[in-house]
Amino acid sequence: MWAVGIACGVGLGVLEAQVSGAEKPTPEVSSPLAAPPAPQAAEKEPVSPDDGTLLVALSGNRQFCVKMNEMEFSKEALKPREQRSGPLITTMGYKYQISMSRQGRSGVVKLFESPTYRTAYMEKAKAPTEYPQPRLPTEKEMKQSASQKRYTNKEKPHWLPKDTCTTLEPEYSFPLPQGRYDIYLGFDVLVLNGLWSPLQSDFVTNVVIEKGKVARIVGTVDTTNGVRTVKLEIPREQGSAGSR
Repeated sequence: MWAVGIACGVGLGVLEAQVSGAEKPTPEVSSPLAAPPAPQAAEKEPVSPDDGTLLVALSGNRQFCVKMNEMEFSKEALKPREQRSGPLITTMGYKYQISMSRQGRSGVVKLFESPTYRTAYMEKAKAPTEYPQPRLPTEKEMKQSASQKRYTNKEKPHWLPKDTCTTLEPEYSFPLPQGRYDIYLGFDVLVLNGLWSPLQSDFVTNVVIEKGKVARIVGTVDTTNGVRTVKLEIPREQGSAGSR
């Protein structure tokens, strides 16, 4: 079963082993003036007369918001010395998707995926002022300088506060063949190493899709006073729900 959850408190080496997929962002750099893209549904296949319908209805304020540093990294590991006085920014963007897994079959299929909402852009840092050295560095000092690992001293991220929240639609509807399904709603974060990591999600299991009928799932997506809620439920007795 697809495992998703909050990922935090990990180093870069562990993070790269946990990221969901190898998808990388486009090489284009976001402009601070660029507006966030509007969500777009994936292309729908022709509806079969034997299909049923999955309806995901969301309540709450339907807002999902991110902060500058969703992934906990050491400032010393990521930022050059001359940039450590500023805020640490590791959240470069985020997106969300609704996915399904049909029981009896392998794999997870995305029913809907939002575009990437960029929350920071990279800008070339100004070269620090260099003063005349009173003496030449020793061989030991040169070796120590060469061994220091820094994220970058040529670029620094700038935060885009207007793009940190997105509002989901009240309803999402999908035609599906008859069967039993597990349904997922997940949010992923784009981090400094250019990879995606699961951020927050929930799922329901044993959703029954019947010919000509609507299977309704109710969910809550809410961000109030900095507290995020992502939850899915089946408003009927059959089926079970859980979160990760």
